[in-house]
Amino acid sequence: MVMEDRIERFRKAYEKALACQWKGGPASITSHLQRRKKRGHLPPDATEIDLIQKGVEVLQSAVSTVYEYIPSGTLYFVVHEEWAVFFDEEGLWDTAFPPDVPERYFASTKGYKLLGKLSELIP
Repeated sequence: MVMEDRIERFRKAYEKALACQWKGGPASITSHLQRRKKRGHLPPDATEIDLIQKGVEVLQSAVSTVYEYIPSGTLYFVVHEEWAVFFDEEGLWDTAFPPDVPERYFASTKGYKLLGKLSELIP
């Protein structure tokens, strides 16, 4: 697929992702919040709003880096600054977390394809 088409697919999904809807609905947010607390990514008193706010900050940061990722045939977009937000073509969030070693985590050998900086992709 040509780069222009890939960027257009990202833009459409990104606009939907700004609605902060999670794949799996409210139960998914609750379980994800507990996992982030357990791993020390969020404080014990963090709320679902705190988790969503972390993701929104990444999605609104012009310096965030954007990747495509296609595990098992499903296209995900990943927007990363300190935290990473993974969402599908429908804009549904799958996960949000701070990768330990981003350079290693987002290696092209693991299937991540760099699209560019958010400021370059969203006019």
